Amino acid sequence: MLQILREKAQGLITWFIVLMIATAFAFFGLSDYFTFKGHSNAAKVNGERISWRTVDGIYERVSRQYGGQADERSLKNQILMGLVQRAALMSRAKVLGFQVGEDQLRELLLQIPAFQIEGQFSKEQYLKVLSQASYSDASFRKELLQDALLGQLEQGLMQSSFILQNELADTVALLDEKRDFGYMLIPARASQKDIKIPLDDLKAYYEDHKVNFIKSEQVVLEYVELSLEQLAKEIKPTKQDALLYYNEHQTLYTTPERVQARHILIAVPAEEDASSSEAAKSKIDSLLNDLKKGADFSKVAAKASEDPASAEKGGDLGWFIRGQMVPEFEKVAFALQKPGDISEPVRTQFGYHLIQLIDHKESQVRPFNEVHNLIEEQIKMEKAQALFAEKAEQFAKMAFEQASLTPIAEQFGLAIKETSAFSRQGGKGISNLPEVIKMAFSNEILEQGRNSEPVKVSENSTAIFRLKKYYPAVQQTFEEVQKDIHDLLVAEREKVELKNLGEELVRQLKNGAKPHELAKQHKLEWVIKNSVVRTPTGKDRNVVAVAFQLPNLEEEGRQVDNIKGFMLPSGEYLVLELNKVIPGQLAKIDPETERAYRQGLRDFSGQIEYTSYANQALQEAKVKLSEEH
Repeated sequence: MLQILREKAQGLITWFIVLMIATAFAFFGLSDYFTFKGHSNAAKVNGERISWRTVDGIYERVSRQYGGQADERSLKNQILMGLVQRAALMSRAKVLGFQVGEDQLRELLLQIPAFQIEGQFSKEQYLKVLSQASYSDASFRKELLQDALLGQLEQGLMQSSFILQNELADTVALLDEKRDFGYMLIPARASQKDIKIPLDDLKAYYEDHKVNFIKSEQVVLEYVELSLEQLAKEIKPTKQDALLYYNEHQTLYTTPERVQARHILIAVPAEEDASSSEAAKSKIDSLLNDLKKGADFSKVAAKASEDPASAEKGGDLGWFIRGQMVPEFEKVAFALQKPGDISEPVRTQFGYHLIQLIDHKESQVRPFNEVHNLIEEQIKMEKAQALFAEKAEQFAKMAFEQASLTPIAEQFGLAIKETSAFSRQGGKGISNLPEVIKMAFSNEILEQGRNSEPVKVSENSTAIFRLKKYYPAVQQTFEEVQKDIHDLLVAEREKVELKNLGEELVRQLKNGAKPHELAKQHKLEWVIKNSVVRTPTGKDRNVVAVAFQLPNLEEEGRQVDNIKGFMLPSGEYLVLELNKVIPGQLAKIDPETERAYRQGLRDFSGQIEYTSYANQALQEAKVKLSEEH
């Protein structure tokens, strides 16, 4: 509730940075979202334009990420519809009056880990990350604002969700269910001690599957790599450089005023009426009276607070700065004088709060001596980026002009490196990158024998490649693959024998054989497990997972088969007998667990409602899709 903005900063926004920047903005990563810049429109949503440039740019990044294996038509359709639905939701958010202020936007930005160095926001790191992702400061802030607005819309819908008591009881019955069962595991070699494959069978398999034993064509490449890190090592900032930078960017090293506090929330429903508000006020006054008499705030919060996220931590909200909490709450929290002070009841849109101050720290500038090493690294990186941009242009020019890598290596002081042999399926290290694989087997490299264009091999480095050796595809002889064929056929026959043995043991158990005696006869162990919980852990997790896949012992009034056999991923065969199913009971769980289940169900229900709302927004939006370009 109170932590909506903070959760968006730590959840949605962290996810946004990690998944959007680190994976090249898989679905929402360009700076021209709903902007028309001379390219034909892919769609118009309530008057907002989505250009084909946006769709094509996202497609290129996603396609590279998955090695060009994605179906172009299908993927572009998915990208376009994702952007259309986002635009439809943005229209809804604007109509409903959701807003995010500049101060809130700034605080969200400051908390994004990708933009921090040693836990502190770094403008240089921020600009560096945006530059690597082809983002401008304005375009990123615009999209961050959009994400925050959509986050408010999502949270507003999810907070209105509620759970009926019978829904909670059914969930507890399922999730807290326990089962009694017995089982034995047949190891892969138990079915046949020694499987021998005749030579004629091996040769016959080879002849029938020759195509499977063609050794693919392979290449060895030589390359030179220009990297930002290498350039940065050559830059040596002076102490005077660092001091000047510190004085010019002092706000970057300023820690804002912040507060750590606990709170207790007594919620007031969104559809507030006089009686519900009075009841909440009466309850919060009663809790305040208990606290004034010496009750422990954290214990009262854990028991009575209706904010589940903080209640499980004794009401602790952690550290927060101005702009992260709703104004009424923030004003009181920052006004408390000394640790331990407790506020009078505070009314916000969520209900009534009691706030206890844990600690309060004033804004302070980190001293130069504390950050000078960090500043030196920032200066080095900033200068290296400028140098890298300058040299990258010359690097690319020489790749086109030179007939070997030697002049390029000498010009830039680089070593000529070499890959191991690899096929179209890739190899190790740099030769496993989709861009490198595609380039290595291109006509430019294989047929023309030219230098490649510079290929981006990491976020901060680019390389030029050239063919060193080429190994054509060749049919392997029977003698070369005889052992592989033998091992393959042995494994196949082992699996058949193992399955046959397992099915025979299941049949005998169903016919009345005693489990322990049957297991002993085959030098196995019959294991009994009682009151096993649903969540599988440890070495028995595969067995437990299978035990909970079986239907209840009585399903729709009929007895079900309680003895089954399964081939496990480990290669073992499992024979399992389900003996008893014990449903979970709502009456037997403690209040804290009940609250967690209720909140989890509420979140799940809210997410379904939000998805439904998003689909409705899309259906009701005025969407015009253009012809495929």
